[in-house]
Amino acid sequence: MAPLPEIVLIHGAWHTPKNYTSYMTDLQKAGFTVHAPHLPSNNGIRPPTASLPEDISLVRNLVQDLVNTGTRILMVMHSYGGLVGTSAIQDLDLSTRQANNQPGGVIHLLYLCAYMLSPGETMWSIVEQTGADKLWPDLVDEHDDGTFFPLDPGILFFSGLEDSEFVEGVIETLVRFPIKTLKEMNTGDGWRRVPVTFVKTLRDFALQGAAQDIMLERVRGEGIFVKVVEFDTHHSPWVSMAGDVVRVAVEAAGDERNPK
Repeated sequence: MAPLPEIVLIHGAWHTPKNYTSYMTDLQKAGFTVHAPHLPSNNGIRPPTASLPEDISLVRNLVQDLVNTGTRILMVMHSYGGLVGTSAIQDLDLSTRQANNQPGGVIHLLYLCAYMLSPGETMWSIVEQTGADKLWPDLVDEHDDGTFFPLDPGILFFSGLEDSEFVEGVIETLVRFPIKTLKEMNTGDGWRRVPVTFVKTLRDFALQGAAQDIMLERVRGEGIFVKVVEFDTHHSPWVSMAGDVVRVAVEAAGDERNPK
């Protein structure tokens, strides 16, 4: 049996790797080595000192270092992390690197209710296409220091669990996020060359079903196959469906579509 690829886990906006501790522990128990960089846009500094370009640079440098040692990588990207990861791994996929006689590479992209954008698209363009921009003032608090934060993060990220002590504790660890990142463009198209699994969350108020469908339909419209796994849960599926989310990662790691 081929060794498991190593996972690079990219967290979402307002979050830090700490919020994924249980998920990382479960992945490690399944045999994975997990790398979870702390994106500089989520450093909590006000006004912000970093946004999408700095996040991309951090992740790209990490992936570059790993693949240069011959490591095969499974990208696991949550929410905003999909935008970061898609841009960061450009030309670092295994097939492209093999063609250039280079070792290692990214073998699979796992979008965990994440932004899977085309080059030139932004998160805000998806917001506008769903009509959520018209509700924006009722959803978030924007500050003149250039940051924003959900007005009700419990509902947004943990619908159905929002009144639990666990969720209340998690919310206290979240940080404000740079507003300008919403309109910073995706520059990658790795999903055109790397096998994709997309976890669609059906009770998601952060990246609603309509937004997920728009992105899926656009990619499929290019004739690209996307394996879609639907979970009847909220935006943080590793909390409510821990075993299932690990299983998806295991299946992505062993997907027959992965380059050899």
